Amino acid sequence: MATLALALSFAACVVVSATYSGREAAQAARSPVTVPEQQAGKAIARWMESADIVAGRQYSVIYIQPLSKDSPPPPGLRRWPAPGHSAVSYGAELAGQHESITSRYGEMDVRLEPEGLASISEPLIYVHPAKPMKEGLYVSEWGNPEGTVFGEPLNIQPATGFYVLITATCLVPALALTVIACRTGSAKRDRRQSILHAMGASRRHRLLVDLGETVPPVLVGAALAILVMYVWQGTNWNLPKVNYIVTVDYLKPHLLPFFASAGLAALVVLTAAVTVQPRTSSSGVRPRGHQGRALVRTARWLCPVAFAIAFFGPGLFTAQDNEMLFLLPYAAGSLTALLLLPAALSALTTQFGRLIGWWGRRAGHPVALLAGRWVVASPAAVARVVTSIVLLIGLSAQLYTWNNRTTESDAKALATQRMLDSSVMVVDGIDRNSPQQLQSFITALPGDQKVLAVYTSDSPEMRTHTRVLGSDAALRQAGLPVPSKDRQVLTTSVQKVDSDRGRALLQTADVMAAGAVAVERGAVHATENLHTLQVIASRGHKVDEATVKHLANQTLMPGWHVTVPGDEWTATLATYREHNWWLPMFAMATLAILAFATCLANMAEFLRFSKSLAPIVVMAGNRRLFAWTTLLVFLGTFFCATLVGVCAAVALTLPMQGPPIRAEGLPVTLIGWSLTVVMTLALVMTTWAARVALKEAGRWRPVSD
Repeated sequence: MATLALALSFAACVVVSATYSGREAAQAARSPVTVPEQQAGKAIARWMESADIVAGRQYSVIYIQPLSKDSPPPPGLRRWPAPGHSAVSYGAELAGQHESITSRYGEMDVRLEPEGLASISEPLIYVHPAKPMKEGLYVSEWGNPEGTVFGEPLNIQPATGFYVLITATCLVPALALTVIACRTGSAKRDRRQSILHAMGASRRHRLLVDLGETVPPVLVGAALAILVMYVWQGTNWNLPKVNYIVTVDYLKPHLLPFFASAGLAALVVLTAAVTVQPRTSSSGVRPRGHQGRALVRTARWLCPVAFAIAFFGPGLFTAQDNEMLFLLPYAAGSLTALLLLPAALSALTTQFGRLIGWWGRRAGHPVALLAGRWVVASPAAVARVVTSIVLLIGLSAQLYTWNNRTTESDAKALATQRMLDSSVMVVDGIDRNSPQQLQSFITALPGDQKVLAVYTSDSPEMRTHTRVLGSDAALRQAGLPVPSKDRQVLTTSVQKVDSDRGRALLQTADVMAAGAVAVERGAVHATENLHTLQVIASRGHKVDEATVKHLANQTLMPGWHVTVPGDEWTATLATYREHNWWLPMFAMATLAILAFATCLANMAEFLRFSKSLAPIVVMAGNRRLFAWTTLLVFLGTFFCATLVGVCAAVALTLPMQGPPIRAEGLPVTLIGWSLTVVMTLALVMTTWAARVALKEAGRWRPVSD
């Protein structure tokens, strides 16, 4: 298992390197080489970048038009889309299947192939406008390593972050598992080492014996790793939550180091087997450590106090909008609680074992008596399992919640969107359209939807003023004050508007937050100061975003944007939160590896204890005694650990739900995954321990015992 975990950790680093190098190569191959307008005769196409949002996720829309019949299309296009048609990637179609994404920019008649994408899951659309493009860059060829970056590479995290994440959550736990596996006790191995020591075997002889014992399981682990890697490199894996598909084509040039990860892992484990394995004395007794009693007694009382400081401290300081005042008590309490947690859990484990043993003696339950006595005799083995699980669940939930915090602007944008409930759409990038194009768009909208126009102009004092223009019905539908006649202007502000909807729309319109907004009744007209249009549905109804975007593509010039108010904040927040799902995914790997490692050490201690129970089991003829003792020791330990871990996770993340952190709810999904991983591992380890203990007990014979 250690070899398998190490090999997959090394392989994950190779996959990250291959993915980033492949993504950079794909971006360089599709980036246009532009020429100035004076050299338009050398151009093969016109190119203009835009953006849109589907399912809360921003993606690139490229308007592109060939200038001759022989113009080669960009990478990923087998042929040019017909005028008025589009080419859609698989990622865009999958994300926007409920928004009619394949017909939003004209019917899709070409599929974007993977060689033109940064990844298979990248949402990207090429649009061939129905009318000749009057704006955009002139392109002479495709392939510019220093050219425009668009699409998925705009929002990717640096590769360094993934290397750090893999090292912290996979490689380090795998190395810990390696050390624990090499140092785990075995009665037969100790007996062989004692015999070799008594026979005067040299260090070289004992080294050869250690290698002979270690090579078979290491080779099995390496073979399993190669099998997993073979399946890995042959399939494009769709990772949940992060909306990313691992593109295995990028891995093909790196297959040698990819599969060599198994050999490197085997070499590391073999090296550890002969360097970190504890040596036994001639009596076969391994050295044992001693527990710091004073530290345990102190931590028993200080740990809950530290948790209380982390939970209640920020509220006592009333840190509503001051992040520093929040972090002082919260960070001090959390850090102290986590540092003291192992010692406190060790003391709690001992007391719990005594309680179980006392209850078993009073009630006449031998299983509880035996399990309690073993826990009291070996508190460190149980405490290691409990501590590792509690720390991992608590830290993972805390880090995930911290990374999902929102700013005050994000919180306001989310509150505005919840209040408007998709009843308003903002149309941007329309200042270059003619009055006829604007009128065509407004006329094409459903009859119950009204339009407000937002104009901006600069005063001599270098202040930006905002003017809102709309018909009588549009202003009333928006909840804004209505002038008594056309061309009359009312000066108002957000605070003076009675309607919640009107205040939200006015705040959205007043882009520069100058304070005063001019409200005018009249027909919408196109001027150079036209900033945005607001499409407003009647009370209790919603604006169909897909329909508005489809109409905008049919009537307006390329470069328009249709968004929900506040999308400039929430789209970035959605992308950020999507990236944050990498943390819990790798945290689950850490939880599984470290929980297995500590449980392996726990099992070794339990098997030593089971030798003392063997005479009782054999002579009493009650094999279920071993099974129930194992069930209580292992399954009970894991259950208590997950219960304490969930409580610690909730206690550490609840203070971050309000200001100034404003985390978006408890990490319920992360906690649920943690429970699933831990309890599955608990069932496997319980079954394994019971089977091995019963097998060893069946071999006992009364020889001077």
